[in-house]
Amino acid sequence: MKYKIPNELGNVKQLIKRFDTAKKARSPWISHLQECYEYALPQRETFTRHTPGARKNKSIYDSTVVLGVQSFASRLQATLIPPWRQWSILVPGSGIPEKEHAGVQKHLDSITKIIFDHINHSNFATQSHEAFLDLSVSTGVLQIQQSEGLSSDSDIEFHAAPLAEIYPEAGPHGTIETVWRSHKVPARHIDRLWPGASLSDKIRKTATDAPDTRVELIEGTIFVPKQGDYYQCVIDRASDHIVFAQSFEVSPWVVFREYVVPGEVLGRGRVMQVLPDVKTANKVVEYTLRNAALSISGVYTATDDGVINPYNVRLEPGTILPVGSNDSSNPSLRPLARAGDVNMAVLVLNDLRNNINKALFAEPFGEIDQPVHSATEMALRNQELVQNSGSAFGRMQTEFVEKIIKRTVSILKSTGKIPPFNVDGKEVTIKHTSPLARAQDQDDLVALNQYLATVAQLGPEILNLAVKTEDMPAWIAKRLGVEQKLIRDEAEKAQIKEQMAQMMQQQAPEMANAAA
Repeated sequence: MKYKIPNELGNVKQLIKRFDTAKKARSPWISHLQECYEYALPQRETFTRHTPGARKNKSIYDSTVVLGVQSFASRLQATLIPPWRQWSILVPGSGIPEKEHAGVQKHLDSITKIIFDHINHSNFATQSHEAFLDLSVSTGVLQIQQSEGLSSDSDIEFHAAPLAEIYPEAGPHGTIETVWRSHKVPARHIDRLWPGASLSDKIRKTATDAPDTRVELIEGTIFVPKQGDYYQCVIDRASDHIVFAQSFEVSPWVVFREYVVPGEVLGRGRVMQVLPDVKTANKVVEYTLRNAALSISGVYTATDDGVINPYNVRLEPGTILPVGSNDSSNPSLRPLARAGDVNMAVLVLNDLRNNINKALFAEPFGEIDQPVHSATEMALRNQELVQNSGSAFGRMQTEFVEKIIKRTVSILKSTGKIPPFNVDGKEVTIKHTSPLARAQDQDDLVALNQYLATVAQLGPEILNLAVKTEDMPAWIAKRLGVEQKLIRDEAEKAQIKEQMAQMMQQQAPEMANAAA
């Protein structure tokens, strides 16, 4: 066999059995996920048979949640990973002495710029938005690979994998370590997806005779605890054959969740939480439309009096119906009384839509076309929004942002774009500088301003004695995410102090002569 499996992972049959176990563990989720996708993301529902171009929104009467998940994904992207901006920076870890931080930070700032130059010139913005759509239901999935060919402006590529193809495995502490994927690939693309693939005789014949035939393969990226790395293998189940295998220092898969119930692997997204309201709103709109149709066309009762035939009569504009009697007390045709209160349905529907929009952050500030909100009120509403979303998106900074940075660093190190180093918290760590993270740092700045304002009331002598004012600019710059190259280091500060002292010494005789 061309590719060797690590001893602690067993053989091919054992890997296939492990995949079947992961697949069986996800099976109870299928019906729930199908229902959520049917109402919120009907176009992305691929758990059942998928036909390209098929119409999937036949049962949608109320589009509140359909539009809401789009707003949720866009707002999450703008808050956590705004396009064409640096939403994280590399900073010295706990193992670097404090006195060396300034010099190391300048070097890390240049590396951070290279990292985000590749991220921003890749397809990250589009693929992450698709993954956020799946996150609104349950779990988002991204695959990060080294780009193919020399025509790309970036060394990295992102691919949002459909949740229907993914079977994750959790480790002993609840974190997702192993990712399985079952998908069908055109035979002609196997060599491009996995260069150097070892094809079985059957697949090789298929690639030659019918290259567009889709071949079902199992792709597993398995965490190897003893080695601390990830073993990726592609298996042809029909022949128990390893088509391709390689090892990764950092997993190419980023599987992230917003809310997880202990003991479960997949996440429970916001659509799952408001699904009862979504279904009720959809049914209310359906009944309201039917009631409106009854109001417009009406429903009638007819008697078979030998003149009018109730079995073939058609009520259309301009039609003259022969009847046996026009007497109001005994008509041949009588309208049926209609029940239902449309106004009550509207009130119920408004409450349901408000709950859905609130859960998806679709309208966090209410109706913005009404000029009733002051600037202070909008600032407070924005701060409240950030605080609410901060608690919900805290997990994503670990499961999403940090994994993207670590995987990107691993790829760029292998291509020689950046020097080798470890993002392990000791040598180098990650500081989040997204709008969400900066809003969290605002609390530190507010506390500092309150402290300075309070101490300043005691007099400038007490303030200068109690506060290291010379260290405050660097501290504030760090909280605001200002690049280190704009901050003077200790040597530069000492040089400026020396120049100022020399200037004062030169000006002293001139000032003495002027005074005389």
